[in-house]
Amino acid sequence: MNHKTKQIRLSSFAIVMIAILGFSACTTERPSKPSASGRAGEMLAVMEPRLWDGEVGETFRQVFRAEVPMLPQREPMFNVIHIPTNNFTQVFETHRHIFKIELDQSLESPTIEITRDVYSYPQLVVTVKGPDVEEINRILNDNKEGFYDRYLQVEYIRLQNAYRLMIQRTSYDVVKQTFGLEMIIPEGYYPVVEGEDFVWLRKSATNEEFDQAVMIWSMDYTDPEVDFDPDVIWDRRDSITERYIPGQFPGTYMATYRGEPLELRPEFREVTLNDKYAVEMRGLWRVQGDFMGGPFVTYTFVDEKRGRLIMVDGWVFAPKYDKRDYMRQVEGIIWSSRFPHPEEEERPDEPEGIEGEPEVEIEGELEIEEGPE
Repeated sequence: MNHKTKQIRLSSFAIVMIAILGFSACTTERPSKPSASGRAGEMLAVMEPRLWDGEVGETFRQVFRAEVPMLPQREPMFNVIHIPTNNFTQVFETHRHIFKIELDQSLESPTIEITRDVYSYPQLVVTVKGPDVEEINRILNDNKEGFYDRYLQVEYIRLQNAYRLMIQRTSYDVVKQTFGLEMIIPEGYYPVVEGEDFVWLRKSATNEEFDQAVMIWSMDYTDPEVDFDPDVIWDRRDSITERYIPGQFPGTYMATYRGEPLELRPEFREVTLNDKYAVEMRGLWRVQGDFMGGPFVTYTFVDEKRGRLIMVDGWVFAPKYDKRDYMRQVEGIIWSSRFPHPEEEERPDEPEGIEGEPEVEIEGELEIEEGPE
C-alpha cells in the first residue's frame, strides 16, 4: 500500500492531538504516483454547498485564509478554492492540498482522517466528519496550527523535489564542509560571506530589488536554558547581522525592530526539524539607517555529535511583490537541513532532504515561481 492513513476518533470533549504529530510515519517506498498538481499555497475545500455557504464555510475561511504571521503585508495562509462534493471528480484528485468536510448525523463523535499520497505525490488529504456543525467548527479551530504544519511540510517536499534537479554544488559543499550539515540548495544561491562559523548564501535579481537568502552560523552549545531562550536567540541574530549583513550605505546593517520608532517582537515556538528539537523565531527585519526590510525566520538546534549550536536563518527582500511564497521557497531549503547518519558517511555525497521521505523521479514539469530577473 503506497499511502498511510491515520484516523482519530474523538469524544465531544476530547482534545485533538494532531497538532503535535509529525511526519515520522511516512512511507519509505518509492511512490508510484503522478506528481501532485496545484499552484503554490493552493488548497481545495471539498464540501457540500450548504456547508460552504453556512457556519462551517465561514469557519474554514477564517482558519485557512487567516493572515500569514510576520509578513509586512496581508497574505492568506492558503488560497482556498471551494469544490462541491459532487463535483470532486478525477480531475481534482491529484491536487496537492485537499481538505474534505462531511456532516454525518449518524456519527456519535467527530473523526479526523489524515492521508498521505492517495492520488499523487506529494499530497495531503484531510477528511473531517462530524455529527453537527458545532463539532466540525471546533475541530477546525482547535487544530488549525497542526493542519498548517502538515500542509506546509508537503509544500516543502514539493520544493525540495524541484531543488534536487538543480543543486548548486558549490553552496552545498560549503555548508557541508563548514557545518557537517546537508542542505538542498538550488541554483541561484551563491556564497556571499564564508567564515569559520558563518555562511551567507544569497540569490539576487540583476534588474530588480529582490533578494532571497539563507544564513547559517554556529557556536559552542553550553546550556539549553540559555541557548534556547527566546531573548538570547533574538540578541544573537541581531549581533550576527550587524557584523555580517551590511546595508547598501556605509554604517548601515540588518537588524530587527527594537525600541524607537517601533518594536515588533518576533514570534517563537518549538518545532521538530527533521527529528531535531528546534526553536523557531519568525519576525521582520529592517536595515538600520536605511529604508529596507522584510520577513525572516530562524531555526536554532543542536549538533550533538560536535557539541555545537546551529542557527539557520532565511529572509526575503521583495518590496514590489507578495512575499509568502518566496519565504516558503527559502523555508523549503531550511527544512531540508539534516545531519547524515554515520552509515551514510561512506556513501556518495548527495543531499537527501526531509528524513524519511522517498526520492522520486519527477514526472512532467515542476513549477516554481521564480523571482524577477
